[in-house]
Amino acid sequence: MKGEALKEAQRIRDELRQIGTIVSHVQRDWSEFVRTGHDAYLKAVAYDLHGFYTGLERIFESVADTIDDHLPGGESWHKELLDQMCKEIDGVRPALLSSNARKLLDEFMRFRHRIRNIYSFNLIPERVKNLVEKLPDAYDQARQDLVAFAQFLEQLSSGDVRGTSVDRDVRGTSVDK
Repeated sequence: MKGEALKEAQRIRDELRQIGTIVSHVQRDWSEFVRTGHDAYLKAVAYDLHGFYTGLERIFESVADTIDDHLPGGESWHKELLDQMCKEIDGVRPALLSSNARKLLDEFMRFRHRIRNIYSFNLIPERVKNLVEKLPDAYDQARQDLVAFAQFLEQLSSGDVRGTSVDRDVRGTSVDK
């Protein structure tokens, strides 16, 4: 199971690289929208804002499935998953996200739902601008929290997890030494 922790850490780092590219695209395309006023840039920004949160959610789903062994279901599973990532699971893992990251990501989660359920010609530039302005802080905080979690997983895989009373495998089952 230590190998699973290392694989999960690598998945997180790989996904964060992709998300970083999305953040760059948002900034570039928003600048072009402001400069030209062309709707195509606004639509590209909205799509990438959706992709920003969806990329983070892929990380959350993988951790929930691989480590927590529990993926929420039902109508509000997106919110429940985000909440789950903010909670420490005693003896299994620390919280993935700080309360600050949770607050910053909430609006992106809601926008992900909105963009999937409206026509792109109904986008309101002021609302998109609000998210574009919040994106750097949201990305920086989420990235910081997720890199720290990846480091935890790497330490777990090497057997160098200090400060825990019991060594545990990636799903939280005691590991015999």
